[in-house]
Amino acid sequence: MAIKAVAFDAFGTLVEIGDKRRPFEAILRLSTAASVSSPMVGAVDLAAFAHACGVAPDPRHASDLAAELASIAPYPESRSVLIELRRRGIHTAVASNLALPYAQPIRDLLGDLIDTACLSFEVGHVKPDPDFYRALCHQLNLAPDEVWMVGDTWRCDYLGATAAGLHALHLDRRGNASPEQAAVSIRDLTGVLHKATS
Repeated sequence: MAIKAVAFDAFGTLVEIGDKRRPFEAILRLSTAASVSSPMVGAVDLAAFAHACGVAPDPRHASDLAAELASIAPYPESRSVLIELRRRGIHTAVASNLALPYAQPIRDLLGDLIDTACLSFEVGHVKPDPDFYRALCHQLNLAPDEVWMVGDTWRCDYLGATAAGLHALHLDRRGNASPEQAAVSIRDLTGVLHKATS
């Protein structure tokens, strides 16, 4: 069946955080709550997550988040690959595990080249959960075997996607793929144009 869409993981795949501060993790380490839902499965901002964790507001956490968000940038080839996929008539998607504050920078940077975004905090499931991939295919209105998933996390982006019936490529920017992974790995996103659309 012809490939009709390519879905990309966000961080480590389409974009990177230049100044990693991890404020959500910092708050979780301070949590006094017996249990707390991951910020990746609900639309909560940093302040709401701190409140759920029983952590007093700390300007440093907000400052760290602002620094992270300001440092987000696309990888050098991201825009050109998305443009070429569009030129070929292939739909594009972002399919990512992330918390609410990280979505807007991606939309600001690449939203003009993305047809849909399947984000864990919106759909309530995280990769590699098959329900996440079902939500992605539903948003694209495509069958799983009409969609390629591309991402840098072997378990979530490759194994999770293929188990759900999608095609997949593993993005291995550092060249660390095992022999098993190498046959389905690419070193940068230009590899998508050769493997996923040939």
